[in-house]
Amino acid sequence: MRWSRVGWPAVGYVSFEDVDGYAEHLARLVTDAPPTVAALASITWSEARVSEWRVEDSGRHDTAGVGAEPVRTVHAAFVVRNDEVLDTPDGLWRRWNHARVTMRFDRAVLEPDDTDVLDLLAGDVQVARGELAHVDADVWELRLLLSPTGELAIHFRDVAVEVRRVDEEEWTALEARPAHGWHGPIPDGWVDWATPSVRAAAHGDVGGLSLALDGFDADPADIDGIDPRWGFAPLHAAAWFDRRAVLEALLERGAALGIEDAEGRTALDLARERGSTRAEELLLAAYEAG
Repeated sequence: MRWSRVGWPAVGYVSFEDVDGYAEHLARLVTDAPPTVAALASITWSEARVSEWRVEDSGRHDTAGVGAEPVRTVHAAFVVRNDEVLDTPDGLWRRWNHARVTMRFDRAVLEPDDTDVLDLLAGDVQVARGELAHVDADVWELRLLLSPTGELAIHFRDVAVEVRRVDEEEWTALEARPAHGWHGPIPDGWVDWATPSVRAAAHGDVGGLSLALDGFDADPADIDGIDPRWGFAPLHAAAWFDRRAVLEALLERGAALGIEDAEGRTALDLARERGSTRAEELLLAAYEAG
């Protein structure tokens, strides 16, 4: 799967959202859009949680798409929140506002087709990013980065949207659902605070890794440099998150196979511990090649 045309996620350039002029781009995008599509553009997706997800098959296929994907009707609800700073006589106070956004996507195609792997209703699965795009004459795309389980894209022609305020207890109840656990293709937690090269390796972002190692807009990073806070070099992060393409790029650049993390583990050790089968296969081949 892919992210936006600027390579999402990446180091410092993770989305259209982070590009200068994105707000103006989005405003132009929705100028002639149906009101419900414009409503989607106004939603703050970061930290949103899925409260309902139901898919109905229409029995039809999108013959213009790759592999003739099945066309569905998708019923979804997200609880979103944003903070508000209030200037009161007692000082500044921060207040969270919560809303339930209920949507019905008609004539929709999903990517991936099977969303079970995303564990959408788990208590610790939340939206890290959201992006709206106009991809064809009458086709729109809502693409969501779900931490930590993966990416979800909804291609649709029609959407109905309803927004209503909810209490914070509804948000808390969603957070209390059984957790997916801290594993999945989307790095979470510590990665946001890692060095640029380690962060890029964890995200599987070869382009961002190259920027960090080549010193784009900063001093070049040491290819075997250990993150002082988390104890990983880029090779360790790539092995942990099973990023085969990143591992190949690092090895081509001369990364040391035997470098150990802060706990004395090599990248191969981490791949075996994590169950990163693609990384393990590549690293074993590299050892055998000498």
